Amino acid sequence: MAAGSGSGFRIRNRRRMIVQITDIIGSSVLEAVSAAGQHSMILLAVLAIGSAVTGGLPMLSLPLFEFSLNKTFILSLFFLQPDDPTAYFALASILVGTFLRKTTSGREFWRYLAVGITMVILLKYGPAVYQRFQPGALSQIALIAVLPILIFIEIIINILFSAKDSNISKLSVIILISYIAALPLSIMTVIMVINDGILGAVLAFAGLAGFSFIGRSINRRYQWNTQRISEISRQDRLATRLMGSSSYEEFLGILQDNLFDHEGSGIMALTKSSGSYDWVLWSTDAQLGLKESSVSGVLPAKGRFTTDFTVESNSGTALGLSDSKELIIVLSGPEQNILQSIPSSLLENLVLLLGHTWESVGHSLRSERSFLAAAVTLARLADSKDDYTHGHSLRVAELSCSLGRYLHIPPENIQTLRVAAILHDIGKLAIPAAILTKRGLLTKKEREIVEAHPVEGARIVSGLSGYEEVASIIRSHHERLDGMGYPDGLRYGEIPFMTRIVTVADNFDAITSDRSYRTVSGSDNALEVIRDEKGSKFDSRIVSALEAILSDESLSTTV
Repeated sequence: MAAGSGSGFRIRNRRRMIVQITDIIGSSVLEAVSAAGQHSMILLAVLAIGSAVTGGLPMLSLPLFEFSLNKTFILSLFFLQPDDPTAYFALASILVGTFLRKTTSGREFWRYLAVGITMVILLKYGPAVYQRFQPGALSQIALIAVLPILIFIEIIINILFSAKDSNISKLSVIILISYIAALPLSIMTVIMVINDGILGAVLAFAGLAGFSFIGRSINRRYQWNTQRISEISRQDRLATRLMGSSSYEEFLGILQDNLFDHEGSGIMALTKSSGSYDWVLWSTDAQLGLKESSVSGVLPAKGRFTTDFTVESNSGTALGLSDSKELIIVLSGPEQNILQSIPSSLLENLVLLLGHTWESVGHSLRSERSFLAAAVTLARLADSKDDYTHGHSLRVAELSCSLGRYLHIPPENIQTLRVAAILHDIGKLAIPAAILTKRGLLTKKEREIVEAHPVEGARIVSGLSGYEEVASIIRSHHERLDGMGYPDGLRYGEIPFMTRIVTVADNFDAITSDRSYRTVSGSDNALEVIRDEKGSKFDSRIVSALEAILSDESLSTTV
């Protein structure tokens, strides 16, 4: 009982203390404003200017929330003089702050305007409503009592203006913290005005505005560094993807997807030609040789832009990627000027990245063409050991690529498929011609020699860096789904999908070609033979693709 009485006594003492403090502040405010007399308008004007400046140039701006000290000045205005014309000064400061936001940075201002007007209305009329229920309450106490309602309404407004996936809990906590910070600062401002009048208001304005500008400067520097790091990271990821391009068309497709957000925007590359044409125009799906007359506009230097640049019937913004002006990208459509908004240091990095990766892809393509030429020569050499298999490897490669495209194999894998199909029988170079061309049944020893050609072929190719997948396809192209194939007896999922494609193409061409051990058979008979072993030797999806290709003239032209 005694403990309960002591607790109640302490609570009553605290309430009495709060009332006394607010009475002192309230009476001091009234005395200060009364003493100011005609200068009270100057006091209000100084504080309103502080609200406009700190609100129009916020200290912290984030996608989720922004923080400014304008609440401090507006609360100070109403703490000092709850009556007219305070509301007009506060409203004017909100409008001027909105104008500053729109003209200086183009930042979103509707949320700021809605919150500001709501704050002025509640601080103007809210205390009077509170005093009806609590007669005799000081205006300052009534003002503080209104703040929870104001916080709740501001949270609602921010939710309405925020993205759908915004974190409402986090947003609410941030708004609450902003008011917790603004309240003591506004009381401090009021105390300075009580003690020093206009000088106190000016000092409060200078201190809070200076603090706001320092925080704004630090935040802007932080955001600039964050943007720079993010852009450099994005460019590094772009470089990795571009380096994996298997063609210039794929290179431009990757770049286009990375740069543009809207349909209708496109990108092309213009390179100097040493052949019969002056220029080559590359797009995401084709290349075109051009004469000098087809290009209109100043050729941009490295890292420079040329607007209204025209190539054939395509007009856009050109960016130079080389000192010799022989490598240019042309951006067209509604986002053709997107690169001009990038800071110069980041643009320089992007230009170097695009120039080097383009040259790297070109070098890879030239190396790939040289390797393919060598591979074709080796395939013809392997086929020439048997009079019946001339051209077999190239036909298997063509059919394998047709099947791969029909089955939506990625373009970079189509090239791997082509090389593997061309070289699938390269191991036959190690088999004596007498065995390959022998009519009649092979002996057990001879069959073992023949069945070793996938292993021998994989061994030859495995010595080449970057052709491990090709070697794997060569080694397993005689495997069967039921595990009865050679050399490893692989089953189902153990056999790579591209290997299964080569297996179908290889068997189809073998059946439809003359061999020393069998006469030629027609496509229909070959397809029937392959159908009979669907699921045991051949993948049913690939057999269905073969049927579709053979039945469609437009698809079977390369078969």
